Amino acid sequence: MNKSPLICCTLLAAALIAAPAMAYESENAIPLDFGLEAGGAVEQGLSIKFDGRDVSIATRLTNNANTAQKIGWYANTPHFAVLGEGEEYADKSFADINARFNGQPSKAAVYQRGYFMGRDITSELARAGLGPLPDFQVDSKRLTVQGLHPEQWQGYVAYAWHENLLPGASGNINVSYRALPFFALASLDSAPFNQIVQQHCGDPDAVRQRLQQAAGAITEVMVESYEVPVRFMLMRDVPVEIVQPPRNWQQAQPLVSLVCGLSNPGLQASLSGTVANANLSLSVLVISALANEHLQQ
Repeated sequence: MNKSPLICCTLLAAALIAAPAMAYESENAIPLDFGLEAGGAVEQGLSIKFDGRDVSIATRLTNNANTAQKIGWYANTPHFAVLGEGEEYADKSFADINARFNGQPSKAAVYQRGYFMGRDITSELARAGLGPLPDFQVDSKRLTVQGLHPEQWQGYVAYAWHENLLPGASGNINVSYRALPFFALASLDSAPFNQIVQQHCGDPDAVRQRLQQAAGAITEVMVESYEVPVRFMLMRDVPVEIVQPPRNWQQAQPLVSLVCGLSNPGLQASLSGTVANANLSLSVLVISALANEHLQQ
């Protein structure tokens, strides 16, 4: 049975992760899981755009009924923990998420919860004067759960929106946010590098050749994997656009982007096309030369 891209990325992170210091060389992804409750409306289109770390999801609904339809959509994280000092993703609240309906801002209902040993402890955290999301900066000794004093707990964040869709009308939903992708340093001649390239339907040898053409005799690169679960993406053709900046959020230079189902014969960093029969989740791999490499391009 094939492993999901997210599980595979987690395994790669375990292989490459460095010990905590002032910064981390590798962190697991915190994906946002998207869902849609269309009521009696019909979902007619879905597209996804990656602009560096910024992700945009657009979908169109049409109400063919003679009565108004209540529609809703949502985004939620898995349960997550924190690593410690120097973590790049210390803030996992996705507070920058933005949703628009027919071009106008849509107000979100925001949910933040804390969990420990599978139990919702949000109320216990509040009684202890602590927020629901894990935080190494707070004194967790004030917290007691079933006689235990957890040093850390897990967090969960969700956003939900709803609107009315009039009879015979269409509505465009757009959600944008800054992703928290898996990232790590990878050796070009390593098995983990081969595996993550193959998991995104790439040829490791061809990718290595492209990277060395662009950046010379490099031995190490930055890999990022963007996981976008969309629960209403059920075996449909989805237009996907990937735009990469000259330098990314860690000052590395994106050189190659890979997506299963999206042709990229030139192994470029920016590309667009349609992923046929996309189902439930989309994973994008971006490979970058490190900031100190001399690029040939």
